[in-house]
Amino acid sequence: MRRNTFGRVGAGVLAVLALGLVQTQPSSATICFTSGKVYVQQKVYDKAAYFLECARKAEPENVDALSLLAFARAQQRQFLSAGAAFQMALDIARKKNDTKKIADLERNRLAVNAQLFNAGVKALSGSKTTEAPTESALPPYKPAPAPQEAVTDTTVFPPFTGASRLEEAGYDFILASYVDPSSVETYQNLAYVMGGLGRTDDAIRAASKGLEVKPDDPRLKTNLRAAVMGRAVGLYNDGKYPEAIEAFRDAKKKDPDPASQPGYQVRIAASYYEIGKAATKDSPEQAAAYDSAAAGYAGVLDEAAASDSLKQNALYNACVIKANQGKTKEAIVLLDKGNGLYPKNKDMWSLNGQLKNTALDFKGAVTALKHAMELDPQDPADHQALFLALNKTGDLQNSVAEYSIYKALEGTKKSNLQIWVDAVDNRYGPQNSLKKVKADEGYPEDVYTYTEENKRFETWFFWSKGKSYTFMEGQSFSKGAFPPKKS
Repeated sequence: MRRNTFGRVGAGVLAVLALGLVQTQPSSATICFTSGKVYVQQKVYDKAAYFLECARKAEPENVDALSLLAFARAQQRQFLSAGAAFQMALDIARKKNDTKKIADLERNRLAVNAQLFNAGVKALSGSKTTEAPTESALPPYKPAPAPQEAVTDTTVFPPFTGASRLEEAGYDFILASYVDPSSVETYQNLAYVMGGLGRTDDAIRAASKGLEVKPDDPRLKTNLRAAVMGRAVGLYNDGKYPEAIEAFRDAKKKDPDPASQPGYQVRIAASYYEIGKAATKDSPEQAAAYDSAAAGYAGVLDEAAASDSLKQNALYNACVIKANQGKTKEAIVLLDKGNGLYPKNKDMWSLNGQLKNTALDFKGAVTALKHAMELDPQDPADHQALFLALNKTGDLQNSVAEYSIYKALEGTKKSNLQIWVDAVDNRYGPQNSLKKVKADEGYPEDVYTYTEENKRFETWFFWSKGKSYTFMEGQSFSKGAFPPKKS
């Protein structure tokens, strides 16, 4: 009876105990988390990651499980999943406004990231920035996918084994970017290294990814500009001008800095010009290329971010191209506009005067060339053009003076002026006309000599007074006047 009673009672107790076990049994998430934590303590990271991944799936918002999972993945050099786990944990902690967990997670992530980042800096410091290995051991850079996708990526990234220290730096910075995709400094260095390796597309990707984190970062903007410009410039330097045009256009789209846009416009115009130079002379292809080049240069005027210097150079180039195409009137229209915008641009005044001579607008040429001389009276080409214009307008006396100045400036400039001037009697005899000019004006600031039709000519320039005196065989020949040169 006792045995039976005992059996019945025992059965009842066992049933109650079994029920109790069912009621208090830990969840699978708890078992996974506890097991994972124990394996982390034992430094058995592959098993730790297995159980912590189990815990993550069972409890997606378990910050502690994600934090330990990130650590275990990092110890196995599974940096994509490590970075994703860190990021997911941080997102949850921020959503819960758990400042302590946020600080702990950021500190833990920084510790892992710093090992990789510092290794990259060390490799970079021991490299040559123009190092370009013949065989690359560095795979293409691909930004990490979204955390929910990357957290299951168990790719193992072994230590770098290539010979290039610069590639080693790039490799370490790539891994650092996987661990902490919010580190702007990592992208700065990665873009710089990739640019140094000539890996233009990788440099663009790195800089662009960094600008997603911090859109106004000046160093990343510089990195991106160098990368997109580098590819296009490389094509340009290789003579691949059609490809360069497309690359410069692509650079305009990818470069977020408005200040750099005019530079791309100028490069596109220059590429069209080179295409025109290489085309068959006077062919439709050449005409089309030159038209595109001129339009491109002229279009810089509409670029708000273009500097005045860039606008002036571009406008001048557009006018030269049009002039060389025989489109003189179109060039003059542009130059008149440019002279109004930039009245102190001597080159545009000079070109305007020369083209107005070509267009038979001699009075307009005189006006433009005199403006040019107000800015610089020492350009022989301006005096030659003014000589032609004055001759056509019937001003023969001033025309001769301008011709003499032009010929003199193309001649031989004398040194040791005082000795040269004081020796005029030795050159021309005591009846020369030069002594009176010396008595009236003093010593000249420049002296030039030239020979024409077996006659010796000598011109004395008094730039600050706006005067010149030309002598033929020691006797007065012509007197020139021009705007006094500003000191």
